Amino acid sequence: MERRTRIWMGLGTALLVGGAGANTPAIARQNPGLESEIQQAPALQPTRPRMLVAQAEASGEGGPGEGGGAVLGTITEFRLSTNDPTAFAYDAKSQVSAYAALVHDTYAATNAAAQALNDAVAALQASPTDETLSAARAAWLAAREAYLKTEAYQFYAGPVDIPAISADAPGGPLPRLNGWPVNPAVIDAILADTAQSLNFRAIARLNTVEPTVNITTGLHVAEYLLWGADGALPASAFAGDEGTRRGEYLASVTRLFVNDTGALVAAWAPDVGNNYRASVESMDQRNALGRAFNGMTVLIGYEIPLRRIGAALFPANKNFQASPFSDTSEVDNAASFAGAQAVYFESGLDALVKATNADLAAKIEAGFARASKALGAMDAPYARFLAPASGSPERAAGEEAARALTDLARDLRQAANQLGVLVVVPGM
Repeated sequence: MERRTRIWMGLGTALLVGGAGANTPAIARQNPGLESEIQQAPALQPTRPRMLVAQAEASGEGGPGEGGGAVLGTITEFRLSTNDPTAFAYDAKSQVSAYAALVHDTYAATNAAAQALNDAVAALQASPTDETLSAARAAWLAAREAYLKTEAYQFYAGPVDIPAISADAPGGPLPRLNGWPVNPAVIDAILADTAQSLNFRAIARLNTVEPTVNITTGLHVAEYLLWGADGALPASAFAGDEGTRRGEYLASVTRLFVNDTGALVAAWAPDVGNNYRASVESMDQRNALGRAFNGMTVLIGYEIPLRRIGAALFPANKNFQASPFSDTSEVDNAASFAGAQAVYFESGLDALVKATNADLAAKIEAGFARASKALGAMDAPYARFLAPASGSPERAAGEEAARALTDLARDLRQAANQLGVLVVVPGM
């Protein structure tokens, strides 16, 4: 059985994860200041995997009191080492290129949807009517679904979720994009304080996700501004002096979302030469595949089943859903899952796994189908799946979705390991 050891490093959790044949750990980190806190790992037998250290931090969209951040934080090395010179002999250049193209195209679609939302909000500001409000809400729904399909590009400290280091290296835009839960009282207080600037830079400075959650930017703030706490906000809420401030705040949130998604498009743009995509396409192929596998697998095996579905099953979390104001939470998990599924099938990882282990590839394909069906069973109204009674059909559906996702993640991790790629899923 693979041996795992936990070491505490500062604010994160260091996971020692198996690879193949060395006497001391190979430490993968971006923050050398943590080095003095790392204890020496015991010597390994020559046939045992080489150990790699990854710092796991708080993450993602879900979880009580959470608002964003990178799960794998400082991990940079995804290659599992071996003493066998013939191991991991395959060509994944096409998969790496296809993955980079998929990420760029999905971010580009999100940015286009963000631009459409920005335009719809401008129309609402200019003329607050039932028609312009309805159009702005429809644009929000489109932007939300487009964004969710990018969530599989997190969890490896890429452009979206690279941790902040200093004022000169502030990190990725993830905390500004989609954090929740949103506290309506916080937003209402900002609207009521006429001395508070609603410039997009000013509201971005107010946004914090840790140690205290204070979400002031992102899609869910826009959702609250468009629908209100009860989901029935009238168009007249955007008229008059108070309505003008509401429209200004909404416009700043959407402009910030446009700017941030535009930066992510640029980071993954082709033929630039010095952006993140260029670095991925030029690195060792297993390090590049590690980004695709970890982003997809952490989302499938940790973020959706544990921090979203699983957390909502507890009685204390009876109001725990991502999109309560628009009442569209039932589509959220399915959209995020669809983004992860695209990574596996549209990047050609399925063919790569099949060439290595056809039986495992077939199991993974069936696992995707099972998980998709289980998520589809969690349909509207989503409130049925918040703290459902023990033994109820709703609880059974939530538990089956969580099981299907985590089972699939285990198989994906095994497939990655057989390709010589490290995958770290918190709690797994």
